[in-house]
Amino acid sequence: STGLTDTSIVIGESLQLNGTGGDAYTWSPSTWLSNASGPNPVATPEDDIVYRLQVATIPEGCLGYDTLRVKVFKVPPSFYVPTAFSPNNDGLNDVLRPITLGIKSMKYFRVYNRGGRLLFSTAERGKGWDGTFKGNPQDPATYVWTAEGVTYKGENIVRKGSAVLVR
Repeated sequence: STGLTDTSIVIGESLQLNGTGGDAYTWSPSTWLSNASGPNPVATPEDDIVYRLQVATIPEGCLGYDTLRVKVFKVPPSFYVPTAFSPNNDGLNDVLRPITLGIKSMKYFRVYNRGGRLLFSTAERGKGWDGTFKGNPQDPATYVWTAEGVTYKGENIVRKGSAVLVR
């Protein structure tokens, strides 16, 4: 097993691969890998790539395979937040959430109304605002968001922006 699920990184970001389940490991292609024949190489891909891992057990000679798809975004580490969302329960763009590219840890993602009232706050990746406050749907308007986190380089970043709630 690769020990990872398909993932996204930013250009320049490294990814620790973790092969498990055997005695001998072969990663292919070897492109951008620190070691193509060890269980735990470091990958620093410069473009989208699919790594294939072959795991062998010795002396049985059994072989297992796994793949890992890596999407490389050629942008700096940051919070990428849509400029509009439509919380109408159609399964499309219902939640305003940051896409955290190159972010090692997220300190917070907060959403405010134009009056400055905090409507939503989370430090959990993948969570976002559903367009409600205390269970009440909020009106179509422009809302302000702010986010803070630490990049894969250990740098603290704060980003702010706005998003339109469309009903």
